[in-house]
Order: sequence, then C-alpha cells, then structure tokens
Amino acid sequence: MEFRIAFLIVAGGVILHVAVLPIFVVLIGYFGFASLDEWLAQRKRYAAWESEICDWIVDPEDPESETKGGLSRVKLPQAQQIVVFRVEELLRT
Repeated sequence: MEFRIAFLIVAGGVILHVAVLPIFVVLIGYFGFASLDEWLAQRKRYAAWESEICDWIVDPEDPESETKGGLSRVKLPQAQQIVVFRVEELLRT
C-alpha cells in the first residue's frame, strides 16, 4: 500500500514539475509518519493485550480460576489454550 502512495507522490511531483528535493522530502516525511503510526498502533495493541492477559490473579482458594476486579473466570487446560490461541491468530489475519 505504501508503494502506491509513493508512486502517486512521485507521479504528481513530475506532472506538476516540482523539483526532486521537495518530492524526496515529502516521501521521507510520508514514510516516517507511516512507520510512526504503525509503531504507535503496535504499542497500543500490546498494551491492550497486556492488560487483558496479565492483570488476572489466580484465586488462592481455587487454583483453577482467576479473578480481576469483580470478575472471575476458569482457566483453560494447556491443550485448549493452544487451540484458542491458534484460532485467535487466524481470526486476526
């Protein structure tokens, strides 16, 4: 997708007879901000994942359940956790 935008920037610059240096500056700025956006989105996804997965505390009275605030859930066995993780990966792509 980014190469399409780069092509449009270069083609537009050539059609409008813009010098090479401003086109190059715009391309660097575009790719820089695109990578910054991707990095910020990745950081936000990781923070959401961490808060969902890591904040659960194992209940001392029942080691097969976890609590978080007023919520509780039952932990899945290892084999089922693997299946759920793989299905989640398939749904994300």
